Amino acid sequence: MIRLSGRTQKYIVYGVELLVVYIIQFTPSLIPQLFGESPMLLTVCAVSIALFEGDVAGMWFGMAAGLLLDAGSTAPFGFYGLIHLSVCFGCGMLVMYLMRNNVVTSLILGVAAVIIASTVQWIFLAGTHDILFFIPNILLPRAVYSTAVMPVFYYFNRAITTRLYDE
Repeated sequence: MIRLSGRTQKYIVYGVELLVVYIIQFTPSLIPQLFGESPMLLTVCAVSIALFEGDVAGMWFGMAAGLLLDAGSTAPFGFYGLIHLSVCFGCGMLVMYLMRNNVVTSLILGVAAVIIASTVQWIFLAGTHDILFFIPNILLPRAVYSTAVMPVFYYFNRAITTRLYDE
């Protein structure tokens, strides 16, 4: 019988979590919309993983979440991968060296990640560049809705980290 280390078990659970969140996010009409916007579940899930795994592992899981988003979108392949790689690396670095890892920090970094990803997406992929339409109608509902589901991912990933510790 093969015995997996705690780190390997955690990474497998994180990978399965990303796949389940991808399926949930891209299933039509499964998640209700708030003012016409859906939450960015993969973004806040990847940020939550980066909070517990640090900069390098968080970066790789961010890239995996971004590549899943690329697979389900019409954006050039690698666009979301690069954005999420950068955002999750930054969040992991902030938690490792500057901030404490708690639910308030996760809310702050989650809303920052959603705002950064949405703004970069709007700048490079939007057909219209009307900022007076973008902020109240797209950015704010998406950021509020995504931040509202962030504690679910935070506590789930905290449970994974405390149960499957490195050996």
